[in-house]
Amino acid sequence: MSDTTWHLIKAADNQEYGPITTETLLGWASEAKISPMDKLSNDGRQTWQRAPMIQELQMDWLIQMPDQYLYGPTNVATIQEFLATGEIDENVVLINCVDATESRLSDQAFFGFSPHHTRSAETTLVGAQWPDLQKGSGDALLQQRVGLLEKQIVEYQRSLDQWETSYQSLRQQFIEATGREPL
Repeated sequence: MSDTTWHLIKAADNQEYGPITTETLLGWASEAKISPMDKLSNDGRQTWQRAPMIQELQMDWLIQMPDQYLYGPTNVATIQEFLATGEIDENVVLINCVDATESRLSDQAFFGFSPHHTRSAETTLVGAQWPDLQKGSGDALLQQRVGLLEKQIVEYQRSLDQWETSYQSLRQQFIEATGREPL
């Protein structure tokens, strides 16, 4: 699969991306950027499959949301993202689509490696708040800093995605109202 090129259609806005490499596709999946409704093609856009049908993406989990809505199938990265942003908590029920078992998120092995707080400006260290890397264990502090910076990037990406969604909605309204593209 490594020499395969892919095309992706995002369900949210019908935007097409590609050709992209398998490595890029797997990276996007690990960053929770591929939804269960997105479509993928690896045969030059002749046929399309929903993302969960691509075995390499490991979209093997359903999330039973607190209101009983089932989200998915999705992958571990998305579950961790939902946990970090506060959309779910450790008590949410996960359904493994491979072996048809149900369990609480807190009972999963990957839960211990998941971020456990809501990402926000209040919970993210920035700038002068960083300890002096010369004091104590530099490697541990550096790893902590990298982890927090990665969380901050996810927060910024989420904000950017929200702005992009708003822009696309307003753009579409403008086109429908005027019959032309905005300047």
